[in-house]
Amino acid sequence: MRLRFLFGIFFCMAITLRAAIPPQPDSDTLKKIELGFPDWKKVASERCAVLRGSDLWAWKVVLERSVSSDVKSEAPSRKGYIVIVLVPDAGIDPGKEFIDVLDWHTPDNDLKQYVLYLGRGRGYHWYMKSDAGRLMNMQEYMKLTGGEDMNSFMAKALNVIDYDLFTSRVAVEYFRGRGNACVPLILNSARLWQMEENTPPIQHLYALKLIGTEEAGKALITFAASKDFRLAHQALKLLVEEPYLASDGFYRRLLKVPAYTDSVIKVFRARQKGAMLIPDLQQILKEPKSIGQYTAALAAVREFQAGKKFTGLPEYQAVNDIMFLMMRMGETPETFKYIPLDSDGKGTTSKLDDKERQRIAPHLEIVRKSKDFEVAFAAALALASFSSEDPNIAKSYKERVRKTGLELLRGLPAEMVYEKLALLEKNLRDTKEQANLRRLKREFGEH
Repeated sequence: MRLRFLFGIFFCMAITLRAAIPPQPDSDTLKKIELGFPDWKKVASERCAVLRGSDLWAWKVVLERSVSSDVKSEAPSRKGYIVIVLVPDAGIDPGKEFIDVLDWHTPDNDLKQYVLYLGRGRGYHWYMKSDAGRLMNMQEYMKLTGGEDMNSFMAKALNVIDYDLFTSRVAVEYFRGRGNACVPLILNSARLWQMEENTPPIQHLYALKLIGTEEAGKALITFAASKDFRLAHQALKLLVEEPYLASDGFYRRLLKVPAYTDSVIKVFRARQKGAMLIPDLQQILKEPKSIGQYTAALAAVREFQAGKKFTGLPEYQAVNDIMFLMMRMGETPETFKYIPLDSDGKGTTSKLDDKERQRIAPHLEIVRKSKDFEVAFAAALALASFSSEDPNIAKSYKERVRKTGLELLRGLPAEMVYEKLALLEKNLRDTKEQANLRRLKREFGEH
């Protein structure tokens, strides 16, 4: 009944047309469609509907492309299809309901398919069946207006699960720079996701990040306060990446959390507000919750106190150089393992040890000759406490690095070293770091 009514309106308005309608779309428009999909083959371009008693028609263009053999698919078809229908913009508006008049059937594939009214442009009303990405691109490519609200459409598309999460990834990228009007749409979509799924709405967080406004930042901060650790962590992770969307006050509070201390320092460095952070960093040095937090806070204090005169900490650079120069083939990921042979053909590491000592000697001297005890201690501590969960890093490498760090610690005033170790022992929170520090302290005292 509804379709009969639609055709009745179509007929009544069509008889009022003042100019004759061309028998088919203009060649420039048809060519532009093909140029918009260079890797696709046109398999049909013909009338698909005619309004009885008038010259008004609908024209269907069908494009086809084979799915790459690299794509592991369980879909019944190894081909993808795009269907575009044009109706002359001749004084009547078929509207979204016109979608129901036509047969849009195509074989299923792995990507979610939609049929949308894309709007008006180039003298036609445009209807299209395809995936979310190509629908969005077509609306922009043809500069169509008055069609599907793509902001609302893409907010819903964030929740789609299809091949390689194609639709939701397209939707995330769509929101880049789209503005505050999209924030409520994304939040509503996230609520629907959380009602139906048991995983955090990560894609929605990324969409908010790409919007990049203060309003989007406030939404991320709300997620960061979630009791769901996975959700909170992901929101915080995005907030400490550029662009930085939260306030100085928020980041100063976050500075106290060891996992984010280094990232927050980068925020204030980028904002050229490092001096503001010095009191907070000095407080962390009194109560460091992790070794990494301690070494990062100390370096930042020195940097921000020096201001524009700061050129780096030679002691920290020496540590990086030492760790790099101590790497041997086979001890780190994706390297071959070899053993040098002596004159009798027996394997030996003595030659490696000797060469290694020669390579790192100048860098050890930088730490030893430092006039800044705290920085020298932190540099030696970074080596002496070195630990990695990566199974591809050899135990032999970790042991040599820690031994080198202990050597440097023993070159510092013992009472001052014990005082710093006691401070760390009192404040460290992580049980693995506590055990590591106890080991370090024991080995330091065995000398």
